Order: sequence, then C-alpha cells, then structure tokens
Amino acid sequence: MPLPIGAAVVVRAFGNKRGVVIAVRRDGRYQVRIEGITLSCRDEDLTVPAEPRKEKPAGEKHPASTASEIAPPGCVDLHGLLVEEALARVVSEIDRSLLRGADRVKVVHGKGSGRIRDALHRCLASMPVVAAFRLDPRNPGVTWVLF
Repeated sequence: MPLPIGAAVVVRAFGNKRGVVIAVRRDGRYQVRIEGITLSCRDEDLTVPAEPRKEKPAGEKHPASTASEIAPPGCVDLHGLLVEEALARVVSEIDRSLLRGADRVKVVHGKGSGRIRDALHRCLASMPVVAAFRLDPRNPGVTWVLF
C-alpha cells in the first residue's frame, strides 16, 4: 500500500501507536513521526487508522513533542553478560529511550570475542524501530543505535 507523505498511519510494530508519514525512502521504508519520535517502518508494519485522530486542545502537548526537547541518549553496558541477557537488556533500554523521547542509544559491548556484538547487530537489523546502527569510529567496543 503506497502511502503519501502526511498520511495518518498506525504502527503495529510500536504498540499500535498512531503517527504521520514524514518521508518515503528509496528502499521502500517509511519515516513515521509518533509523538516526537521518528521511526523507520516497513510497509507491512503500517495500517491506515479506521477513524480520524482526535486533536488535543492547544494547551496539551506531549513532553517530547518538539525537536528541541530530544532526550539525552540512553546507555547500556553489556560487559560480563551472557548473549541472551545482553540482548534483553538492550531491548529494554531501547524501549525506555523511546518512551523518554531519545533518538539514540549507546551500547557498550566491548571488543572481546565479538559474540555479543555480532548477536546485537543481528538483533538490531531485525527491529523495525531501529533506523540504523553503527560502530563508534573512535571505539569499536561501542555501537550507536539510532531511531
């Protein structure tokens, strides 16, 4: 279903939250804005809402609704954890950071054998809420996760 910019949508992968399409990327993914958070979503993650959204009165705004109020990035240290524990901790921190209105998370996994880093990157690649992730160019033991 091709969606135009400005279309109201429901993001199933983000708890059926309502948002607005703000951009369509070349790879077919949509950039969707939900209460001050920008997500990258696939077509199958989106549906069109059944009824129009009710607008809030002018005085009521979400705490992270403006670009100047982006929360500081979250940070999670995975040293000493098993792979499964590490992935669970990262997913939990991503959830908390999204709810705070942050646009990224710093994940400290260390250099070591690379087992946690490799599992983390596979997990992040499968998460619709993650727009991108990359190793810190100054520290290969850190991955930045962008929403």
